[in-house]
Amino acid sequence: MSEEESFERLCHAVLEGNASEVELEQFRQLLRHSAAARKAYEQQVKIHALLSWQQGRAALPAPVVLSPADVQTQPNVIPFPLDRLIPLRRTALAIAAALVMIMGFAFWYLSSHNHAGVPIVAQKGVSVEILSASESPYAVGQRVSLERLGITSGSLRFRISSGAVVEMDGPVTLEFVDSMRLRLLRGSVTTDVGTEAKGFVVETASAQVLDLGTRFGVTVGDEGNTDVLVFQGEVEVYRAGRPRTRESRLASLYEGDAVRMTARDARIQRLQALALRGDRLAIRGLNAPASSVISNVTDNIKQANFYRCYTIVPGGMTEGAPASLVHRGHRKLTWQAQPGQPFPAELQGADVIGTFQGEVIRQPLADINLDLARPCAVYVLYDSRAEPLDWLRRDFQDTGLRLRSGPWRPNLVETKNLTPNADGDIYIVHSVWRRDVPDAGQVTLGAPAPKSEEQPYAMYGLAVKAL
Repeated sequence: MSEEESFERLCHAVLEGNASEVELEQFRQLLRHSAAARKAYEQQVKIHALLSWQQGRAALPAPVVLSPADVQTQPNVIPFPLDRLIPLRRTALAIAAALVMIMGFAFWYLSSHNHAGVPIVAQKGVSVEILSASESPYAVGQRVSLERLGITSGSLRFRISSGAVVEMDGPVTLEFVDSMRLRLLRGSVTTDVGTEAKGFVVETASAQVLDLGTRFGVTVGDEGNTDVLVFQGEVEVYRAGRPRTRESRLASLYEGDAVRMTARDARIQRLQALALRGDRLAIRGLNAPASSVISNVTDNIKQANFYRCYTIVPGGMTEGAPASLVHRGHRKLTWQAQPGQPFPAELQGADVIGTFQGEVIRQPLADINLDLARPCAVYVLYDSRAEPLDWLRRDFQDTGLRLRSGPWRPNLVETKNLTPNADGDIYIVHSVWRRDVPDAGQVTLGAPAPKSEEQPYAMYGLAVKAL
Protein backbone atom coordinates (compact mmCIF):
# COMPACT_ATOMS: atom_id res chain seq x y z
CA MET A 1 0.00 0.00 0.00
CA SER A 2 1.41 3.40 -1.03
CA GLU A 3 1.70 6.34 1.37
CA GLU A 4 -1.14 8.07 -0.49
CA GLU A 5 -3.43 5.04 -0.17
CA SER A 6 -2.49 4.63 3.49
CA PHE A 7 -3.35 8.27 4.19
CA GLU A 8 -6.68 8.00 2.36
CA ARG A 9 -7.59 4.88 4.34
CA LEU A 10 -6.73 6.58 7.65
CA CYS A 11 -8.56 9.76 6.67
CA HIS A 12 -11.66 7.82 5.66
CA ALA A 13 -11.65 5.89 8.98
CA VAL A 14 -11.34 9.11 10.98
CA LEU A 15 -14.09 10.92 9.10
CA GLU A 16 -16.44 7.93 9.34
CA GLY A 17 -15.81 7.74 13.09
CA ASN A 18 -14.54 4.14 13.14
CA ALA A 19 -10.80 4.75 13.58
CA SER A 20 -9.15 3.01 16.51
CA GLU A 21 -7.25 4.93 19.20
CA VAL A 22 -3.95 3.86 17.63
CA GLU A 23 -5.11 5.04 14.18
CA LEU A 24 -6.33 8.35 15.64
CA GLU A 25 -2.97 8.97 17.30
CA GLN A 26 -1.12 8.00 14.10
CA PHE A 27 -3.32 10.41 12.14
CA ARG A 28 -2.73 13.24 14.66
CA GLN A 29 1.04 12.82 14.43
CA LEU A 30 0.90 12.74 10.62
CA LEU A 31 -1.06 15.99 10.46
CA ARG A 32 1.18 17.72 12.99
CA HIS A 33 4.30 17.01 10.95
CA SER A 34 3.07 17.23 7.34
CA ALA A 35 1.65 20.37 5.76
CA ALA A 36 0.70 18.35 2.66
CA ALA A 37 -1.31 15.92 4.77
CA ARG A 38 -3.10 18.81 6.47
CA LYS A 39 -4.02 20.26 3.08
CA ALA A 40 -5.31 16.90 1.89
CA TYR A 41 -7.27 16.47 5.11
CA GLU A 42 -8.89 19.87 4.58
CA GLN A 43 -10.03 18.81 1.10
CA GLN A 44 -11.35 15.48 2.39
CA VAL A 45 -13.32 17.27 5.14
CA LYS A 46 -14.94 19.52 2.54
CA ILE A 47 -15.97 16.56 0.43
CA HIS A 48 -17.20 14.55 3.40
CA ALA A 49 -19.21 17.51 4.70
CA LEU A 50 -20.85 18.07 1.34
CA LEU A 51 -21.72 14.41 0.84
CA SER A 52 -23.10 14.22 4.37
CA TRP A 53 -25.27 17.28 3.70
CA GLN A 54 -26.51 15.94 0.38
CA GLN A 55 -27.41 12.55 1.86
CA GLY A 56 -29.10 13.98 4.92
CA ARG A 57 -26.56 12.59 7.37
CA ALA A 58 -25.08 14.38 10.36
CA ALA A 59 -22.37 16.75 9.30
CA LEU A 60 -19.05 15.44 10.66
CA PRO A 61 -18.26 12.93 13.38
CA ALA A 62 -17.25 14.45 16.70
CA PRO A 63 -13.54 13.47 16.84
CA VAL A 64 -11.56 16.07 14.95
CA VAL A 65 -7.83 15.67 14.88
CA LEU A 66 -6.33 19.17 14.96
CA SER A 67 -7.37 22.76 15.52
CA PRO A 68 -5.86 25.78 13.72
CA ALA A 69 -3.77 26.44 16.85
CA ASP A 70 -1.92 23.16 16.42
CA VAL A 71 -0.29 23.97 13.08
CA GLN A 72 1.74 26.76 11.55
CA THR A 73 0.96 28.12 8.09
CA GLN A 74 3.69 27.31 5.58
CA PRO A 75 3.90 29.04 2.17
CA ASN A 76 4.39 27.19 -1.11
CA VAL A 77 3.17 23.85 0.21
CA ILE A 78 2.67 21.20 -2.44
CA PRO A 79 -0.77 19.69 -1.79
CA PHE A 80 -1.30 15.99 -1.31
CA PRO A 81 -2.26 14.36 -4.68
CA LEU A 82 -6.01 14.31 -5.10
CA ASP A 83 -6.32 12.96 -8.65
CA ARG A 84 -8.82 10.34 -7.66
CA LEU A 85 -11.15 12.66 -5.73
CA ILE A 86 -14.61 13.31 -7.20
CA PRO A 87 -14.87 16.73 -8.93
CA LEU A 88 -17.13 19.08 -7.04
CA ARG A 89 -19.01 22.17 -8.02
CA ARG A 90 -17.66 25.48 -6.77
CA THR A 91 -20.82 26.31 -4.84
CA ALA A 92 -20.80 22.95 -3.08
CA LEU A 93 -17.19 23.43 -2.06
CA ALA A 94 -18.06 26.87 -0.71
CA ILE A 95 -20.74 25.33 1.53
CA ALA A 96 -18.33 22.69 2.76
CA ALA A 97 -15.62 25.28 3.32
CA ALA A 98 -18.03 27.30 5.43
CA LEU A 99 -18.67 24.25 7.57
CA VAL A 100 -14.92 23.77 8.01
CA MET A 101 -14.48 27.42 9.02
CA ILE A 102 -17.22 27.08 11.66
CA MET A 103 -15.56 23.95 13.02
CA GLY A 104 -12.15 25.60 13.01
CA PHE A 105 -13.46 28.60 14.93
CA ALA A 106 -15.01 26.30 17.52
CA PHE A 107 -11.76 24.46 18.11
CA TRP A 108 -9.78 27.68 18.18
CA TYR A 109 -12.15 28.91 20.91
CA LEU A 110 -11.46 25.75 22.90
CA SER A 111 -7.68 26.04 22.62
CA SER A 112 -5.46 27.33 25.43
CA HIS A 113 -1.91 28.66 25.82
CA ASN A 114 0.97 27.59 28.03
CA HIS A 115 3.26 29.82 30.07
CA ALA A 116 5.53 30.40 27.06
CA GLY A 117 2.66 31.68 24.94
CA VAL A 118 2.72 28.62 22.65
CA PRO A 119 -0.76 27.52 21.55
CA ILE A 120 -1.83 24.16 22.96
CA VAL A 121 -5.01 22.46 21.82
CA ALA A 122 -7.47 21.79 24.59
CA GLN A 123 -7.93 18.16 23.60
CA LYS A 124 -10.40 15.77 25.13
CA GLY A 125 -7.47 13.91 26.63
CA VAL A 126 -4.57 11.60 25.90
CA SER A 127 -5.21 7.89 25.67
CA VAL A 128 -3.42 5.76 28.29
CA GLU A 129 -3.50 2.08 29.22
CA ILE A 130 -3.31 1.20 32.93
CA LEU A 131 -0.52 -1.32 33.57
CA SER A 132 -0.64 -1.46 37.38
CA ALA A 133 -2.50 0.40 40.10
CA SER A 134 -2.69 0.58 43.88
CA GLU A 135 -5.26 2.63 45.82
CA SER A 136 -6.52 3.90 42.48
CA PRO A 137 -9.96 4.13 40.83
CA TYR A 138 -8.43 2.68 37.64
CA ALA A 139 -8.22 -1.04 36.85
CA VAL A 140 -5.34 -2.89 35.23
CA GLY A 141 -5.94 -3.15 31.48
CA GLN A 142 -8.35 -0.22 31.45
CA ARG A 143 -7.96 2.40 28.71
CA VAL A 144 -8.82 5.96 29.70
CA SER A 145 -8.47 9.39 28.17
CA LEU A 146 -6.82 11.87 30.53
CA GLU A 147 -6.14 15.60 30.48
CA ARG A 148 -5.08 15.92 34.12
CA LEU A 149 -4.20 13.34 36.74
CA GLY A 150 -3.89 13.75 40.48
CA ILE A 151 -3.38 11.07 43.13
CA THR A 152 -2.75 11.66 46.82
CA SER A 153 -1.53 8.16 47.68
CA GLY A 154 -0.97 4.78 46.14
CA SER A 155 0.82 4.08 42.89
CA LEU A 156 0.01 4.04 39.20
CA ARG A 157 1.80 2.81 36.11
CA PHE A 158 0.45 3.40 32.60
CA ARG A 159 1.43 3.41 28.95
CA ILE A 160 0.65 6.51 26.87
CA SER A 161 -0.50 6.05 23.27
CA SER A 162 2.93 7.27 22.10
CA GLY A 163 4.54 4.23 23.79
CA ALA A 164 6.06 6.00 26.82
CA VAL A 165 5.53 4.18 30.13
CA VAL A 166 5.08 6.38 33.21
CA GLU A 167 5.04 5.24 36.84
CA MET A 168 4.45 7.25 40.01
CA ASP A 169 3.76 7.15 43.72
CA GLY A 170 1.37 9.69 45.23
CA PRO A 171 1.09 12.52 45.80
CA VAL A 172 1.38 13.47 42.13
CA THR A 173 -0.33 16.11 40.02
CA LEU A 174 0.35 16.28 36.28
CA GLU A 175 -1.23 17.40 33.02
CA PHE A 176 -1.19 15.67 29.63
CA VAL A 177 -0.24 18.28 27.05
CA ASP A 178 -0.23 15.65 24.30
CA SER A 179 0.95 12.07 23.84
CA MET A 180 4.61 13.20 23.75
CA ARG A 181 4.58 15.74 26.57
CA LEU A 182 3.65 15.78 30.25
CA ARG A 183 3.58 18.78 32.56
CA LEU A 184 4.53 17.76 36.13
CA LEU A 185 3.09 20.14 38.73
CA ARG A 186 4.00 18.23 41.89
CA GLY A 187 5.39 14.87 42.88
CA SER A 188 7.62 12.31 41.17
CA VAL A 189 7.35 10.36 37.92
CA THR A 190 9.68 7.83 36.32
CA THR A 191 9.42 7.58 32.54
CA ASP A 192 10.65 4.79 30.26
CA VAL A 193 10.32 5.78 26.63
CA GLY A 194 11.82 2.63 25.13
CA THR A 195 12.38 2.96 21.39
CA GLU A 196 8.92 4.21 20.44
CA ALA A 197 8.69 7.58 22.19
CA LYS A 198 12.13 9.09 21.69
CA GLY A 199 11.73 12.85 22.05
CA PHE A 200 9.26 12.58 24.93
CA VAL A 201 9.27 15.69 27.18
CA VAL A 202 8.50 16.16 30.86
CA GLU A 203 8.20 19.85 31.67
CA THR A 204 7.97 21.64 35.01
CA ALA A 205 7.87 25.25 36.13
CA SER A 206 11.68 25.43 36.00
CA ALA A 207 12.79 22.95 33.32
CA GLN A 208 12.04 20.96 30.20
CA VAL A 209 13.50 17.43 30.18
CA LEU A 210 13.87 16.00 26.67
CA ASP A 211 14.61 12.29 26.43
CA LEU A 212 16.94 10.88 23.79
CA GLY A 213 15.85 7.29 24.28
CA THR A 214 16.07 6.57 27.98
CA ARG A 215 14.59 5.89 31.42
CA PHE A 216 14.64 8.90 33.73
CA GLY A 217 12.93 10.32 36.80
CA VAL A 218 11.68 13.83 37.55
CA THR A 219 10.55 15.26 40.90
CA VAL A 220 8.89 18.57 41.72
CA GLY A 221 9.06 19.14 45.46
CA ASP A 222 6.96 21.30 47.74
CA GLU A 223 9.40 24.21 47.24
CA GLY A 224 9.01 23.97 43.45
CA ASN A 225 12.53 22.73 42.71
CA THR A 226 12.99 20.20 39.89
CA ASP A 227 15.20 17.13 40.39
CA VAL A 228 16.21 14.92 37.44
CA LEU A 229 17.96 11.52 37.56
CA VAL A 230 18.90 9.42 34.51
CA PHE A 231 18.67 5.66 34.98
CA GLN A 232 19.58 4.73 31.42
CA GLY A 233 20.48 6.55 28.21
CA GLU A 234 20.59 10.33 27.87
CA VAL A 235 18.40 13.39 28.41
CA GLU A 236 18.79 17.08 27.71
CA VAL A 237 17.61 19.68 30.20
CA TYR A 238 16.37 23.08 28.98
CA ARG A 239 15.06 26.20 30.64
CA ALA A 240 11.32 26.26 31.05
CA GLY A 241 9.17 28.43 28.80
CA ARG A 242 11.77 28.84 26.05
CA PRO A 243 12.35 27.18 22.68
CA ARG A 244 14.76 24.26 22.98
CA THR A 245 17.93 25.76 21.55
CA ARG A 246 21.63 25.59 22.33
CA GLU A 247 21.28 28.82 24.32
CA SER A 248 18.44 27.49 26.51
CA ARG A 249 20.03 24.09 27.13
CA LEU A 250 21.25 23.72 30.70
CA ALA A 251 22.89 20.28 30.56
CA SER A 252 23.15 16.91 28.86
CA LEU A 253 22.80 14.08 31.39
CA TYR A 254 23.76 10.42 31.15
CA GLU A 255 23.26 7.25 33.20
CA GLY A 256 23.80 7.98 36.87
CA ASP A 257 23.71 11.78 36.50
CA ALA A 258 21.39 13.85 38.69
CA VAL A 259 20.73 17.59 38.89
CA ARG A 260 18.46 20.08 40.64
CA MET A 261 16.97 23.24 39.12
CA THR A 262 15.86 25.82 41.66
CA ALA A 263 12.39 27.24 41.24
CA ARG A 264 13.55 30.83 41.66
CA ASP A 265 16.19 31.16 38.95
CA ALA A 266 16.40 27.68 37.32
CA ARG A 267 20.08 27.42 38.13
CA ILE A 268 21.37 23.90 37.66
CA GLN A 269 23.48 22.12 40.25
CA ARG A 270 24.73 18.61 40.90
CA LEU A 271 22.49 16.49 43.11
CA GLN A 272 24.99 14.35 45.01
CA ALA A 273 22.62 11.75 46.51
CA LEU A 274 19.11 10.56 45.75
CA ALA A 275 16.99 7.81 47.33
CA LEU A 276 15.28 5.36 45.00
CA ARG A 277 12.48 2.86 45.21
CA GLY A 278 14.16 -0.51 45.02
CA ASP A 279 11.62 -2.82 43.42
CA ARG A 280 11.88 -1.22 39.97
CA LEU A 281 14.58 1.41 40.50
CA ALA A 282 12.31 4.42 40.28
CA ILE A 283 12.11 7.86 41.86
CA ARG A 284 10.54 7.64 45.31
CA GLY A 285 7.28 9.50 45.85
CA LEU A 286 7.06 12.50 48.16
CA ASN A 287 5.23 10.38 50.73
CA ALA A 288 7.87 7.65 50.70
CA PRO A 289 10.16 7.96 53.71
CA ALA A 290 13.83 8.51 52.97
CA SER A 291 16.42 6.18 54.39
CA SER A 292 16.06 5.88 58.16
CA VAL A 293 19.82 5.56 58.60
CA ILE A 294 21.45 7.62 55.81
CA SER A 295 20.70 11.36 55.75
CA ASN A 296 23.07 12.21 52.91
CA VAL A 297 26.11 11.14 50.88
CA THR A 298 28.57 13.80 49.72
CA ASP A 299 32.08 14.23 48.38
CA ASN A 300 34.29 17.23 47.62
CA ILE A 301 34.61 16.78 43.85
CA LYS A 302 34.82 20.17 42.19
CA GLN A 303 34.49 19.85 38.44
CA ALA A 304 32.44 21.78 35.92
CA ASN A 305 29.61 19.90 34.22
CA PHE A 306 30.01 16.90 36.52
CA TYR A 307 26.69 15.49 37.72
CA ARG A 308 27.32 11.97 38.98
CA CYS A 309 25.03 10.92 41.81
CA TYR A 310 25.25 8.48 44.72
CA THR A 311 22.04 6.44 44.74
CA ILE A 312 20.49 5.12 47.96
CA VAL A 313 18.07 2.19 47.93
CA PRO A 314 16.67 1.82 51.48
CA GLY A 315 16.62 -1.83 52.52
CA GLY A 316 17.72 -2.82 49.03
CA MET A 317 20.83 -4.89 49.74
CA THR A 318 20.12 -8.35 48.37
CA GLU A 319 20.97 -10.54 45.39
CA GLY A 320 20.94 -8.29 42.31
CA ALA A 321 21.09 -4.99 44.25
CA PRO A 322 22.50 -2.10 42.18
CA ALA A 323 26.21 -1.50 42.66
CA SER A 324 26.16 1.50 40.33
CA LEU A 325 24.12 3.32 37.72
CA VAL A 326 26.99 3.05 35.31
CA HIS A 327 28.09 5.63 32.77
CA ARG A 328 27.75 5.54 28.99
CA GLY A 329 27.51 2.00 27.73
CA HIS A 330 28.83 0.07 30.72
CA ARG A 331 26.65 -2.84 31.71
CA LYS A 332 24.63 -2.41 34.88
CA LEU A 333 26.61 -3.60 37.89
CA THR A 334 24.88 -5.56 40.64
CA TRP A 335 25.89 -7.26 43.88
CA GLN A 336 25.72 -11.04 43.81
CA ALA A 337 26.67 -13.91 46.08
CA GLN A 338 29.68 -16.03 45.28
CA PRO A 339 28.85 -19.02 43.06
CA GLY A 340 27.29 -21.81 45.08
CA GLN A 341 26.88 -19.65 48.20
CA PRO A 342 23.82 -17.89 49.68
CA PHE A 343 23.73 -14.12 49.86
CA PRO A 344 25.27 -13.12 53.23
CA ALA A 345 22.48 -12.79 55.82
CA GLU A 346 24.43 -10.06 57.63
CA LEU A 347 24.09 -7.76 54.63
CA GLN A 348 20.55 -8.69 53.66
CA GLY A 349 18.18 -5.70 53.96
CA ALA A 350 20.88 -3.06 54.46
CA ASP A 351 20.60 0.28 52.67
CA VAL A 352 22.77 -0.02 49.57
CA ILE A 353 24.64 3.00 48.18
CA GLY A 354 25.45 3.02 44.47
CA THR A 355 28.88 4.53 43.82
CA PHE A 356 30.65 5.24 40.53
CA GLN A 357 33.96 4.40 38.91
CA GLY A 358 36.81 6.88 38.88
CA GLU A 359 37.22 7.14 35.11
CA VAL A 360 34.11 9.32 34.85
CA ILE A 361 36.02 12.27 36.30
CA ARG A 362 39.36 13.82 35.44
CA GLN A 363 40.79 13.62 38.95
CA PRO A 364 41.25 10.99 41.68
CA LEU A 365 38.08 10.12 43.55
CA ALA A 366 37.86 12.08 46.77
CA ASP A 367 36.81 11.07 50.27
CA ILE A 368 33.14 10.20 50.70
CA ASN A 369 31.10 11.49 53.65
CA LEU A 370 28.13 9.58 55.06
CA ASP A 371 25.69 11.51 57.23
CA LEU A 372 24.14 8.90 59.53
CA ALA A 373 20.85 9.45 61.38
CA ARG A 374 21.28 6.69 63.97
CA PRO A 375 23.73 4.04 65.25
CA CYS A 376 24.53 1.62 62.46
CA ALA A 377 27.03 -0.72 60.86
CA VAL A 378 28.85 0.64 57.80
CA TYR A 379 30.11 -1.88 55.25
CA VAL A 380 32.79 -1.26 52.62
CA LEU A 381 32.86 -3.77 49.75
CA TYR A 382 36.50 -3.60 48.66
CA ASP A 383 38.11 -5.02 45.50
CA SER A 384 39.84 -8.12 46.89
CA ARG A 385 42.71 -7.77 44.41
CA ALA A 386 43.82 -4.50 45.99
CA GLU A 387 45.94 -4.14 49.10
CA PRO A 388 43.71 -2.60 51.81
CA LEU A 389 44.54 1.06 52.33
CA ASP A 390 45.48 2.58 55.69
CA TRP A 391 42.05 4.14 56.37
CA LEU A 392 40.34 0.81 55.75
CA ARG A 393 42.70 -1.16 58.02
CA ARG A 394 42.49 1.52 60.72
CA ASP A 395 38.71 1.99 60.92
CA PHE A 396 37.21 -1.29 59.64
CA GLN A 397 37.49 -5.02 60.18
CA ASP A 398 37.42 -7.71 57.51
CA THR A 399 34.31 -9.85 58.15
CA GLY A 400 35.57 -12.70 56.01
CA LEU A 401 32.46 -12.38 53.82
CA ARG A 402 32.85 -12.13 50.06
CA LEU A 403 30.57 -10.75 47.34
CA ARG A 404 31.05 -10.21 43.65
CA SER A 405 30.08 -7.30 41.40
CA GLY A 406 29.14 -7.61 37.78
CA PRO A 407 28.70 -8.47 35.07
CA TRP A 408 31.45 -6.14 33.85
CA ARG A 409 32.25 -5.30 30.26
CA PRO A 410 35.52 -6.65 28.89
CA ASN A 411 38.38 -4.37 27.82
CA LEU A 412 38.06 -2.03 30.80
CA VAL A 413 40.81 -1.03 33.19
CA GLU A 414 38.97 -2.80 36.01
CA THR A 415 38.68 -6.08 34.11
CA LYS A 416 42.25 -6.32 32.90
CA ASN A 417 43.54 -9.92 33.09
CA LEU A 418 40.18 -11.24 34.38
CA THR A 419 38.83 -14.39 32.72
CA PRO A 420 35.10 -14.65 31.84
CA ASN A 421 33.12 -17.45 33.44
CA ALA A 422 31.39 -20.28 31.56
CA ASP A 423 28.58 -17.90 30.57
CA GLY A 424 31.04 -15.35 29.20
CA ASP A 425 30.47 -12.88 32.08
CA ILE A 426 33.16 -11.09 34.07
CA TYR A 427 32.86 -10.54 37.84
CA ILE A 428 35.08 -8.88 40.45
CA VAL A 429 35.29 -10.35 43.95
CA HIS A 430 35.00 -7.94 46.92
CA SER A 431 35.94 -8.41 50.55
CA VAL A 432 33.39 -7.12 53.08
CA TRP A 433 34.73 -4.76 55.78
CA ARG A 434 32.62 -3.54 58.73
CA ARG A 435 32.66 -0.60 61.13
CA ASP A 436 30.11 -0.10 63.93
CA VAL A 437 29.16 3.54 64.48
CA PRO A 438 27.54 3.99 67.94
CA ASP A 439 26.05 7.47 67.39
CA ALA A 440 24.46 9.56 64.69
CA GLY A 441 26.89 11.85 62.86
CA GLN A 442 29.22 11.97 59.90
CA VAL A 443 31.61 9.20 58.87
CA THR A 444 34.36 9.90 56.34
CA LEU A 445 35.56 7.13 54.05
CA GLY A 446 38.90 7.48 52.33
CA ALA A 447 39.70 7.48 48.65
CA PRO A 448 39.74 4.13 46.82
CA ALA A 449 42.88 2.33 45.78
CA PRO A 450 44.66 4.17 42.94
CA LYS A 451 43.71 2.86 39.53
CA SER A 452 46.08 2.34 36.63
CA GLU A 453 47.00 -0.26 34.05
CA GLU A 454 49.25 -1.83 36.67
CA GLN A 455 46.59 -1.55 39.39
CA PRO A 456 43.20 -2.23 37.73
CA TYR A 457 41.00 -1.91 40.81
CA ALA A 458 37.29 -1.23 40.97
CA MET A 459 35.65 1.43 43.12
CA TYR A 460 34.43 0.12 46.47
CA GLY A 461 30.75 -0.37 47.28
CA LEU A 462 28.85 0.74 50.37
CA ALA A 463 26.05 -0.56 52.54
CA VAL A 464 24.64 0.70 55.86
CA LYS A 465 22.45 -1.20 58.34
CA ALA A 466 20.89 0.01 61.57
CA LEU A 467 22.27 -1.55 64.76
